[in-house]
Amino acid sequence: MANDRFENFVGLVYALNKEVGRIKTQKMESLGLCGTDTMVLYYLAHSPEGLHEADIARLMRQDRAAVTRIVSRLEKSGLVERDLTDDATASAGRGSRYRAPVTLTARGREAALEMDRIIDDVVERASADITPEERRRCYGWLKQVLKSLEKIE
Repeated sequence: MANDRFENFVGLVYALNKEVGRIKTQKMESLGLCGTDTMVLYYLAHSPEGLHEADIARLMRQDRAAVTRIVSRLEKSGLVERDLTDDATASAGRGSRYRAPVTLTARGREAALEMDRIIDDVVERASADITPEERRRCYGWLKQVLKSLEKIE
């Protein structure tokens, strides 16, 4: 019985993650981006003052090295830039490039706007048959499960 619950829960979470990844890859490709770029651009678009890579990694629940690779790729593409004039960055000395706040460039803001339109469309289509109350309850349950899982050592 518990094994059925485990299999159903893990199977659904895995399938959801796989489908979201597939959609991110497919939709972001139309913008010339990788699926992994989505959340970095999303968080930066919603933080106009910029974010440090460590903050992005925490928000994404990703390791910092992966975020550094994504930010470096986006920087080479001209979508993001690091603020090397930031006071904390300037006093950090060696390696400060990776401690600098990251912001979107004008080109990055344009890409993020188009990405937001794509996200709105996908979310609308994916939740078309779900009422706002069902969605609220579902997110509440998922948050509750996450909190419980985080407490397990």
